[in-house]
Amino acid sequence: MRLRDLEMTLEQLERSTKREVSLEDYPTPAPIAASILYAAEMEHGDITGNTVCDLGCGDGVFAIGAALLGAERVIGIDVQSKALKVCQRNSKMLGTDGTIDWVLGDVASLQFRETIDTIVSNPPFGTKKRGADMAFLRKALSVANVTYSIHLAGEKNREFLTRNIERLGGHVTQIETFEFPIKKLFEFHRKARHMIKVDLYRIARR
Repeated sequence: MRLRDLEMTLEQLERSTKREVSLEDYPTPAPIAASILYAAEMEHGDITGNTVCDLGCGDGVFAIGAALLGAERVIGIDVQSKALKVCQRNSKMLGTDGTIDWVLGDVASLQFRETIDTIVSNPPFGTKKRGADMAFLRKALSVANVTYSIHLAGEKNREFLTRNIERLGGHVTQIETFEFPIKKLFEFHRKARHMIKVDLYRIARR
């Protein structure tokens, strides 16, 4: 599947309209999700034939994209049952429901019975609940060989995350900075679309 084909397919997904402020539940746009997954496969071979997990899967864009790129097995995890219902509809629509297991649960307390090859995640930024981003990273590094994770850009945050990733037994192999659009989802949002800079981390477990 070409990048443009993956992007166009993910554009068809139903996106959740009801989101939780406290969870910093900002959807990953289809073009960004497609680019991250495609690069993960083309540059590192981290998707096709592997077990892939999407932590905090929302409406399933990373999980479904991984399945479309040929992941052997995909697990999508979210704490919101309404989000998983959207995931199930999306997965059925695109014919990936035989590859993906949708799991309801809190990331921090979940127990995995298997090693995950690759985790792809757009976790909370940690601005509403301090440490929420680290909870996702801690879980990812405990179960996955490779993790792709999106975090707020900035030198101080980069130093903090890199230091803690090393402490948790991971090694940052790549950081890519790009602009991430946040649509007007909540009452306190004043703009129709607000652009923020984020860093995508590729982390290998040592």
